Amino acid sequence: MTANRVSRRTFLKLSSGAAVGAAAFYADAKLAFLQPGPGISNPLEQYPNRDWEEVYRDQYRYDRSFTFVCAPNDTHNCRLRGFIRNGILTRIEQNYDSGRIGDLDGNTSTVQWNPRGCVKGFTFQRRVHGPYRLKHPMIRAGWKRWADDDFPALDETTRSEYKFDSRGTDTFERIEWDDAYNYAARGMVAIADRYSGDEGAAVLAD
Repeated sequence: MTANRVSRRTFLKLSSGAAVGAAAFYADAKLAFLQPGPGISNPLEQYPNRDWEEVYRDQYRYDRSFTFVCAPNDTHNCRLRGFIRNGILTRIEQNYDSGRIGDLDGNTSTVQWNPRGCVKGFTFQRRVHGPYRLKHPMIRAGWKRWADDDFPALDETTRSEYKFDSRGTDTFERIEWDDAYNYAARGMVAIADRYSGDEGAAVLAD
């Protein structure tokens, strides 16, 4: 007896019909709750309260905006626009003006730079307002002890003592602003004393 053979075209037709039938059954059985109620031609006009939609529409509202050059850790100097709401920098976007900005000699960049900006720049407001932002002067504990010891010369022993050879393993200490300025000034003076004159030139030559 010869087996009944179904052509590929017939199989696809039957499969499509079955899929449409299943979808229609599902729509009738499972999505019936989406149908408007009796006597309601436009459900949106009958909705009791749609104020919640304003939360979505209002999330990008801003009071003012400003442009700035973003160069946190690179030299691209992208022109960005920040948006202020209630005194808080809420978001940052590209400014799309690469073809209009230029230098003092009149040289301008090309519009091909648009859009110019990266994720690092777009999230820069987190450094300003984020809950984990740096709020106080901090100093590395090993460097502080080195400064308090009057900046002794660094060799293999002292490098280990002040943790100059184990980056990332030292702790940080909170200090006052006046102390931060003082430590920074003392460090600059120590650099000048170390590398100035003939003795400093000899150190640099080694």
